[in-house]
Amino acid sequence: MTDKRIAILGAGAIGGAIAGFLARAGVPVTVIDMWPENIEMIRTNGVKITTIEDEFVASPAIALHMSDVSTSGELYDIVFLAVKSYDTNWACHFIKPYLAPGGFVVSTQNSINEDAIANVLGWTRVVGAVVTFGAGIYAPGHVTFTSPRERTPFVVGEPSGLVTSRVKEVVSILENISGGGVTATTNLWGQRWSKLCVNSMANALAGATGLKSAETREVPEALRMCIRIAAEVVSVGTAHGVAIDPITGVDAELYPQAITDGAAMEDVEGILRSGARQVGVGRPSLAQDLMKGRRIEVDYLNGYVAAKGAEVGIATPVNDAIRGLANRVASGELAQSIDNLSQIPQ
Repeated sequence: MTDKRIAILGAGAIGGAIAGFLARAGVPVTVIDMWPENIEMIRTNGVKITTIEDEFVASPAIALHMSDVSTSGELYDIVFLAVKSYDTNWACHFIKPYLAPGGFVVSTQNSINEDAIANVLGWTRVVGAVVTFGAGIYAPGHVTFTSPRERTPFVVGEPSGLVTSRVKEVVSILENISGGGVTATTNLWGQRWSKLCVNSMANALAGATGLKSAETREVPEALRMCIRIAAEVVSVGTAHGVAIDPITGVDAELYPQAITDGAAMEDVEGILRSGARQVGVGRPSLAQDLMKGRRIEVDYLNGYVAAKGAEVGIATPVNDAIRGLANRVASGELAQSIDNLSQIPQ
């Protein structure tokens, strides 16, 4: 049990899951969210977590509307940031006055936002936690945890690569999520690019086609597109000097190799297909946002890859195209269909 004052800023699928599991373990935590009905439901009934194996309800110590934070009188030692990537900047400005001396923010977001957080708070207040489980939220106060219990839920690291005492503390806190197995890393950027690749493969693809997470690896046309997307991500990250960790059980360098090597393509396809169950039974967050009529994060996933590619002179035509398709679906110009993939250049 920690004596640190912990807040979770953003209580959607990921933040809600963190809140529910920590509350069940008896860890005092304050939940802050901008969805009024969500906070009212958590205050009244707690957070309901439905997993593949079971279901439980747990009540966080405090649940606050955004407008309540200024009058709460609390300063936080650890803030788990679980907002959308496009909300990172304002969320950091919002929470800055409520960080205790020595307090820091842990990014539990998609994409790579540590630099954006540091631009507001400074690098000494940034820790990264790469989320490796799936979850969804379709009703206030009710999170569906869609990954098997045995799946490692987080990898935690410092931008510097050091395994500091605060990284060890965050690991200890997050061990309460799912079945434990949280690990520290000395290669946060390699983990971040690996997860960025996973998100870039699945999110826009599911948004453009309507496929669920596992189906993006089971439908042949989608699977091949996943590999083409990943090949560009790996090429860009490597050009930036990142030693990218394995991506969904595949050594990163195999993805670009698979584009021109038939044997490597077969190997990668086989590994991805066999690991489809580990992806979980839900939909990627972008596909969930489309269902809710919310803004999507594709510009911070595939769009981030494209921007980083431009910095080093690497073209990303597949990521550009899938990003465009997802945005056209979000705007209502296109309907979700596997046939949309035919518009991506070969």
